[in-house]
Amino acid sequence: MISFLPSYHETLVLPSSADRVYQLLSTATSNQSPAGEAILFTGWVKADRFRISLRMRRPNTYLPLVTGLIESTSSGCLLLMDYQLYPTTRLLITLWTIGIMLAGIIIAFQSKNILFMLVSVSIIAAILFIVWSNFKLQLAPTRKAFQQLLF
Repeated sequence: MISFLPSYHETLVLPSSADRVYQLLSTATSNQSPAGEAILFTGWVKADRFRISLRMRRPNTYLPLVTGLIESTSSGCLLLMDYQLYPTTRLLITLWTIGIMLAGIIIAFQSKNILFMLVSVSIIAAILFIVWSNFKLQLAPTRKAFQQLLF
């Protein structure tokens, strides 16, 4: 299914056991404001799943939230990860998209000029382009942190 909101899916096949991956993730993750430099992520890690994001010093709206699942295999483990925007960011983008589209439809209908509808579609396209671009920029450091931690 094609989504207009950015997301990225990744599956890592690791030679380490699921317990070792859990231990690495839990030591690098904190649910509080960390004082040490060893903490890479904020969020929570459970035995078979996690929900974390890269630790940042200032707020970042386009930072991916990583929801993952750790599955044990005979020779290691699988790490199934979904990178998405935070739920509040997704909600705001969706609401603004619907609002701009409705405003364009109403104004175009009232003025009997389709130009307003085209302007609203152009504004939505520009907003989504900016969201996708910023998400891709923030995705790279998050994936790099995972690579450094697990490999």
